[in-house]
Amino acid sequence: MDDRVYEKNQRVFQTARTAAVLTGAITAFITFAAFMIAGFGIQETAAWMFALSLMSASALFIVMHIVTTNELKKTQQT
Repeated sequence: MDDRVYEKNQRVFQTARTAAVLTGAITAFITFAAFMIAGFGIQETAAWMFALSLMSASALFIVMHIVTTNELKKTQQT
């Protein structure tokens, strides 16, 4: 694998990872606030925080990975 391919793969992964981590953190915060305001217990809140954060972060990671890869392919072709 040459350096350009490695650098492109790293850029794609880092972009997707950063977006996913931020999304997961924001989702956890919003979930915590919403569930605590609604009066749920801390165990239900923690379970939902984990589940929703994991789902949103993984979904965004996959989408960002695909979109960023396609954008870099278009950029390199021109």
